[in-house]
Amino acid sequence: MDHTKHLRDEGQGRVPELLTTTEAAILGLLGLGELSGYDLSRNVETGIGMFWSPAQSGIYAVLPRLVEKGYATTRTVAQERRPDKQVYRITNEGREALRRWIESGPPEPDPAYNPFLLRVYFGAETTPEVVSGHVEARKREAEERIALLNELKPALGVTGTAASEPYRRFVLDWGLEYYEAVIRWADATLAELGELD
Repeated sequence: MDHTKHLRDEGQGRVPELLTTTEAAILGLLGLGELSGYDLSRNVETGIGMFWSPAQSGIYAVLPRLVEKGYATTRTVAQERRPDKQVYRITNEGREALRRWIESGPPEPDPAYNPFLLRVYFGAETTPEVVSGHVEARKREAEERIALLNELKPALGVTGTAASEPYRRFVLDWGLEYYEAVIRWADATLAELGELD
């Protein structure tokens, strides 16, 4: 969900616009270092994608807007055998805007939209085998996510600053706990579904 709230800038009487979630996520990634749009997309796939994943076109649409607002700078990097690329870096103003976004609140609740749970909820309209198939698929997905998160653990200290490492670890630990809970729930649910046959 994108923020549309405004915050009062006490010292100057201005009301700066709060970042959208996509803008905040991109600025946060740029805070780890200079990145191209492609690099940002890869960071989403291998890192924050477990809890935030915009369309690639959304990333490319936001970058010029961040530069226009003064939150990021851009420069062209010449490449041999490939077209030149644009790389982006967060500015001090961008860090301040990101800080305001982080401090705004309270955070939005997790989305309540979950078609998987809706299918389970109305499972009496079909057979236990069908619902078991859905639950088994969700369990496999959770196992795959845990494997991915465990692969990401060693890379936590490689990018960004030492100060940012514990915060990224907090989120990774949340993901591990969440998917482990999904597996526990799936095992218990599958056992009960087996008794309904």
